Amino acid sequence: MSESTLLRAAAIGARARAATPSVGLVFALLFATVCVPIFAVKVAPLNDYINHLARMHVMAVGASDRFLSDFYAVDWQLLPNLAMDLVVPRLARVFDIYVSGQIFVALTMFMLASGPMAISWALNRRFEPWPLVAFLILYNQVFLVGLMNYLMGAGFAMWGLAAWIVLRERSMALRMVVSGAVVALTFLCHLCAVGLYGLAIGSYELWLWYRRGLKVDRRLAFDFAALAVPALPIVPLLLASATWGLAAEYEWSAQGKLDSITMIFRAYSDPIDIAVLVVCAAALAWAARRSLISFHPAAAVFAVVSCAVFLALPTVLFGSYMADQRLPVAMLLTLIGFGSIRLGQPAVARAFILLVLAISTIRVGDVTAQWLHLAKAHDEFRAVVQGLDRGQKFIVAYADEPQLSQREQDAISHLASTAVIERSALVSTEFTVPGKQILRVRRPYEDRVDTEDGTPPNISQLIAATMVEGAATGHYWDRWQEKHDFVLVLFTERGRANPDPDLLSLVHDGNGFQLYEILR
Repeated sequence: MSESTLLRAAAIGARARAATPSVGLVFALLFATVCVPIFAVKVAPLNDYINHLARMHVMAVGASDRFLSDFYAVDWQLLPNLAMDLVVPRLARVFDIYVSGQIFVALTMFMLASGPMAISWALNRRFEPWPLVAFLILYNQVFLVGLMNYLMGAGFAMWGLAAWIVLRERSMALRMVVSGAVVALTFLCHLCAVGLYGLAIGSYELWLWYRRGLKVDRRLAFDFAALAVPALPIVPLLLASATWGLAAEYEWSAQGKLDSITMIFRAYSDPIDIAVLVVCAAALAWAARRSLISFHPAAAVFAVVSCAVFLALPTVLFGSYMADQRLPVAMLLTLIGFGSIRLGQPAVARAFILLVLAISTIRVGDVTAQWLHLAKAHDEFRAVVQGLDRGQKFIVAYADEPQLSQREQDAISHLASTAVIERSALVSTEFTVPGKQILRVRRPYEDRVDTEDGTPPNISQLIAATMVEGAATGHYWDRWQEKHDFVLVLFTERGRANPDPDLLSLVHDGNGFQLYEILR
């Protein structure tokens, strides 16, 4: 290549950089955009979120609430599922519990968005614009289910990979100390996040070994030790934790593998999701045809290894659902960090930035509109329970024939947990599963709640259980009419008839729910 050609290429690159907003500025703008839905509603209508937030409230108020301290106890133990439990109650000392939850969700978004940027910087030693495309998939089905601890852990795993790459040629001791810290952080977030971190740095080391000609020598032994030793404490920690008691709970499903691919790109509106996917695919094809996009060679190793692990993973692992389905989103975010894009012409650079901003805005607009609609049920129920006495006991039942869409059902499936926050209530569906959460129900109330993470009964099952005197099925809802004060029936339509007027008195006929007081 002649000197004049090199000078022209440098001049074009300089003009492109001058005409393109800084990566940091665009990142900040995109992050502010994706946070709009989080702070637009009091409670994000994510599937499990309000249930977890209620546990945070119990932990935050402690013994100062006589009803909650009578119903619940915190059994501190080392579980691979503690991120929210360690952060949100401490935030609640400064902010109210709802704002504390919003901050944690926003921090999770930041970790997921900045992880690919950190990997890219570690590989290139400069901030590249390509990792900004991570913002396009931050709102995905895994996030909308509410798997906050895992997603926070996935962010730590990506930052851990970036740290590993930066420290790769530094002292082995320093690498092991930093890696040990990342292992500890990801373990506290979620066990699957530890696996993601191991996959990422293991794949990178495998690529380095391949580049060295697959030599079996002393250096390989040292590299393996640096890789494996920081992870060794995970084994005794897991064996000693209550999570190990759930080891027999696993299930492999082929359908879950197929669903997990669509979960990466789906949010709420199929037409918008499909349109966005088509535009992104066309833009990627255009850029690839002109060789504008490239990936670090280690990306191929990571893709092959992680896909193999994904196919082998069960859907249920250690009693944790979606063990396999949660992996592809984190895989794709990590792969984005391995990529780069060559924006030689100023027009191409501006077009790339505008496309990312436009698509992110469209997706965020869709999520915001949906959340404002779905949050109405939460706002309505919160207003209803605020008029009740404190310390009431709620049992949750599902409608025999759900009248809501699946999206609406997911958004209010743990609506009852709002009563824990607002009126210090005992709720039958509050998460208190040994090995999964550190919240426990005290012994006098253990037989009134679900401690196995099961499905609530239908309202007809509750009514039928009252018709046989002295009947005992072994379910927590046996003799429910004697042990609880209110029944919350979910997924109903307004105007649905009272299932048993002699036993239940309608308190409120709401948007997707009916609240009944039990008549003694």
